[in-house]
Amino acid sequence: SKFPRVNKESLMPIAYSLEDDDPEAWYPPGHGDFYGTFCKSGLCEMFLKEGREFCFISNIDNLGATVDISILNSLINPPKHPSPEFVMEVTDKTNADVKGGTLIQYEGKLRLLEIAQVPKEHVDEFKSVKKFKIFNTNNLWIKLESISRLVSVGGLDMEIIVNPKHLDNGINVIQLETAAGAAMKDFTGAIGVIVPRSRFLPVKKTSDLLLVKSNLYSMQNGYLVMSPLRAFPTVPLVKLGDNHFSKVRFFD
Repeated sequence: SKFPRVNKESLMPIAYSLEDDDPEAWYPPGHGDFYGTFCKSGLCEMFLKEGREFCFISNIDNLGATVDISILNSLINPPKHPSPEFVMEVTDKTNADVKGGTLIQYEGKLRLLEIAQVPKEHVDEFKSVKKFKIFNTNNLWIKLESISRLVSVGGLDMEIIVNPKHLDNGINVIQLETAAGAAMKDFTGAIGVIVPRSRFLPVKKTSDLLLVKSNLYSMQNGYLVMSPLRAFPTVPLVKLGDNHFSKVRFFD
């Protein structure tokens, strides 16, 4: 999927037509687009016909997001029936994660609260590790039948996130996005599950790439495992400098 970027000053789309092939004119509409695209592609229906019950989705850059058999088993064989239709993995927040979305309870349901939805006067409160102790890893387990049902009746009501960007050509634009986790309020019995920090290992910058390529990690049975010689459960903070190593081609 692709949506047209909107010029912040004129509020007009950068792209003039669907045939516009300028990559700067388009953006992916956020991972909240997953549900509609998943069903329109026919994959959801195909998996249901094959007898599958749940899907696991995660950010592509999260190298710690693997299929956890314990979580899957608790969904297939729930201690209490029925099993939740939606499970969000959350983990303890550190100072490096203060901008990550967190869970709140509103009108009797769990909801995802993103920093973009927080008024400026409450941003510092949102970033407080003492007040909001967990954040969303975006590792999500969702019942396929529920996705199909909600999409077919238009039952997913995800909040729009306004994401401002500055393009290389100097134009300020707005991207309207949705978050996959924001749909949790529309699923029955949605819950959050606290998982180890090892389930969240994003590689967004070259500094993150340096860590996973170092001897801090080793590959064991398809999983990245932190060295037992590391005295702390958290990863070290690495800063390479944006002027010299911000791009992979400079890093290598």
